[in-house]
Amino acid sequence: MVTKSLLGTVTTLICVLATAAWAPPAAAHSGAKHCQDETLPVTLPADPITYHLYGQLCWQGTLAGKTVQLLSSGVTYDHTYWDFPLRPQRYSYVRKAVDAGYATFNIDRLGVGQSDHPPAGSLTVPAEGYVNHQVVQALRHGDLASTAFPKVIAVGHSFGSGISIYEAGTYADVDGVVVTGFLHALNPDSSNGFFAIIYPAAEDPKFATAGLPPSYLTTRPGGRAFFYNTSYADPAVIAMDERLKQTTTSGELATFGLGFDPSLSRRIHVPVLVVTGQRDFSFCNGALSGFSCANSAAVFARESFAYAPQSCLETYVLRRSGHDINLHPDAHLWFERASDWADRRVGASHQPPCQPC
Repeated sequence: MVTKSLLGTVTTLICVLATAAWAPPAAAHSGAKHCQDETLPVTLPADPITYHLYGQLCWQGTLAGKTVQLLSSGVTYDHTYWDFPLRPQRYSYVRKAVDAGYATFNIDRLGVGQSDHPPAGSLTVPAEGYVNHQVVQALRHGDLASTAFPKVIAVGHSFGSGISIYEAGTYADVDGVVVTGFLHALNPDSSNGFFAIIYPAAEDPKFATAGLPPSYLTTRPGGRAFFYNTSYADPAVIAMDERLKQTTTSGELATFGLGFDPSLSRRIHVPVLVVTGQRDFSFCNGALSGFSCANSAAVFARESFAYAPQSCLETYVLRRSGHDINLHPDAHLWFERASDWADRRVGASHQPPCQPC
């Protein structure tokens, strides 16, 4: 008798062997990571102004034919969340993804970092989903590095996950979605804690002379600990996070809840991976029924109602991690899981995946 577990093991082994057989020559994956700055013109709905969105395109070896991952960060973070400058061998998702044969386009969302800063009220989940749709189309059409990417995976964190869900559910133009730091129900005890650390960016020493539009916000000095399991995270990481912190807007916070609408995520008909930290205070509370993040099975039980069968939903929990899963010591475990999932469900090149939905 062939058990379900044995069948899964055999299927995974076949998939690994198939992936190896389809992989491009080793030279295409070897060498140092190469990154180049890119700026894309984008628009917001019902706004005639052209804004400029900044991102870093990174890869190893040959760029042509690679699957690209579009990386979107959460509120008060820019592209450095995905390519953290402190101990990048441990904390850089970009480094792991390009080592695995993918390209990454790691953006500063509008209103953040090196991208333009529109009026705060115009930056909403639907508006930023529309911007990400323009980025996906630019990636597919060869507007960056003169390369038309055959496949695009949307990878988001927290608010960036809400944007990725909105984009994928509305425009249906990506080949896979990785949702991190985002579940469909907030821990009821977390909201007050988050809003307690938010205040006007103009009052913060880092942004006091930046000339930001009104209603741009940031975290109070010392507030970054909210995003961590401080008993496990490296204090040096939290300190650098404080130095690198960015902004959010009133429009983003007012519309954050739109991402929780399950009718939107159910319209995603490509593979989905959901990843959360076991100690993510924003979404997890073992003392409350229905809010467990104890393990992958618990998160799957919470999230499966919100995704269509065509998503072949998979879940993963990073033990001991708080909200910022990239910035806890065992981040490499989820980086490896994401690469495994992407190889199986989407594929790192134009070749078909070995375990499609």
